Amino acid sequence: MIAHHMMALFWGVCLVTLGQMTYGEASVPENLDKSIDELKVYYIKDDRELHNAHPVFLRFLKDIKEPEQNLLMSIIMDTYSRIFTQMEKDSQDEATKEKLAHVQEHLEKLQENYFPGKSAELKKYAETLWAIKEDDPVVQRKALFELKRVYREATQLKNLKNKERRRRQARITIKQKS
Repeated sequence: MIAHHMMALFWGVCLVTLGQMTYGEASVPENLDKSIDELKVYYIKDDRELHNAHPVFLRFLKDIKEPEQNLLMSIIMDTYSRIFTQMEKDSQDEATKEKLAHVQEHLEKLQENYFPGKSAELKKYAETLWAIKEDDPVVQRKALFELKRVYREATQLKNLKNKERRRRQARITIKQKS
């Protein structure tokens, strides 16, 4: 009997883990995922500087609580926009320019729909992000390297925000009925 419970628990954990992995991968649209991969092939060669324990964006996402993450994510999306604008200006290859513009369109839509506005509460983080040098090739490659994970986290924040809004609306509806 205990063996059956242990086996059920094991499979439950496996399914939850697999579901989380699938959800994380599915949150980056397929055409965006392809464009990012093609840009990585174009820009990122064997680059040791990518793995020097100094990420550009991911370090900020670890220590921030959910309410502030929306603001921070808005600032990160704005910084990505500046980086990709600079990369587009610097590129001589028209296909690469198109891919950069495509990625930028997705980032702008995400920012407009889910992370509007900025606040002084996170000024320290904002100043650090705004000081990122868009024309630095290492920063550009690191930003591209981190983009899928940052995009997934932005999408997950959006989904959490929508769930909370529905929960609040349900509570209001229940109170009105009673």
